[in-house]
This record gives sequence, structure tokens and C-alpha cells, in this order.
Amino acid sequence: MAKDWPLFYGDKLPFKIRHITQFVADALKQRRLVIKNELHEKLIYHDPCYLSRGVGVIEEPRSVLKGIPGAEILEFDRHGLHSRCCGAGGAARKVFHENAIAMGRLTIDEAVDKKADRLILSCPACYAKVTEAMEGYNRQVRITDIMELLASLI
Repeated sequence: MAKDWPLFYGDKLPFKIRHITQFVADALKQRRLVIKNELHEKLIYHDPCYLSRGVGVIEEPRSVLKGIPGAEILEFDRHGLHSRCCGAGGAARKVFHENAIAMGRLTIDEAVDKKADRLILSCPACYAKVTEAMEGYNRQVRITDIMELLASLI
């Protein structure tokens, strides 16, 4: 939306498009939102392609996770601008289904190898693909949307 809508509109938009993690990170920073509940878990965050490489939202989701008392934040070897696709990107999930599942399982494997308690996602396509990739797979990790996690702690 942040990239395409101005093109369709034909000019700079009269409003700012922000991802929910940008809004929440600001609210935490300004103390308008306080996370009081603790979560003693290891969390690993997967950067979605369109959010990280597409519009550069990389630090805000991490800032939200770092605001959770007791949580330990882990990183994938490839993260931020270098994150690996979850398998749902473009038409891969429809045209190359087996490859898409294999890509999702790479994400699962690394989360399990790093001993994460939860794999945190902020993209509905990533959530769907990684969940699908885990079906019938011998390696498992709890998957949680970042806003679902936050909602459970406030």
C-alpha cells in the first residue's frame, strides 16, 4: 500500500500508511502502551519479504518484541533485508507448491534449531504458509502473530 497507492492516487497521499508494528512501537516508546505481563520464552521473528525489503519495516517489530518483559529475542541467520522468503511470496505458493512448502520448512527448521519457543510472524501470508508447511512435518514450533502475542500480554 505504501508504495503502490500513491501511484494509483497520482500524487503523495494525504495520509501516512503505517504497519501496525510501527504504531505499537511508537505507543510503547511514548508509554501510551505498557506491557505488564511477563513472557519467559525465546521468540524468533521472521521478517516478511514485502514488509522488510518492500518498505523497510525491520526495527519496529523487534522493538515491540523487546518491550515484552522476560522475553528473549532470537534472530534468524538471514533477517531484515536479507530474510528468507517463507514460501508464500509472489506466485510461488500456487505455482511451485512443493518448493513453497520446502521454503516454509527451512524457516521452521531454523527456529527449532535455535531452540525458539515461538516463531513470531507479522504477515498473514507467512502465517498461512508456515502453518501449512508444519502440517505433517516432524519438526514443530508454536507460531504466533505478533499482534496476537501482544494482545495476550496487555
